[in-house]
Amino acid sequence: MKKILLVLAVLCVQMFAKFETIEVNSEILNDPNIQIVDVRTPAEWAETGVINGAILVTYRNADGSINSDFVNEVKSKIDTNKKVGIICRSGARSKAASALLSDAGVENVINLGGGMNKVKNLPTVKP
Repeated sequence: MKKILLVLAVLCVQMFAKFETIEVNSEILNDPNIQIVDVRTPAEWAETGVINGAILVTYRNADGSINSDFVNEVKSKIDTNKKVGIICRSGARSKAASALLSDAGVENVINLGGGMNKVKNLPTVKP
């Protein structure tokens, strides 16, 4: 029952949140005015690497539950004067994470559609 309520809450947040979705590309990832927050899991970071300079905050725990401290962790690591680009593997988690952050008052949130799958040929670093 808790999982159903959590899913419903996330869906409601996504309906009313204010953020934009743009397809990820190298220009966005290299823009100094956009800070990249990678919301994948530590296992995914280790497997494929991360964008150099990305802020790493997992959105979902290993058991699939949402990281209950996600918003606070992101807020503590970002510069609120810059845009925040949220990236995951394909764009689904980043969309949910973007909605959650936007609903929590984080401004200038951008969901990076397509995620790391779209930028496979760009260099990454090990976390």
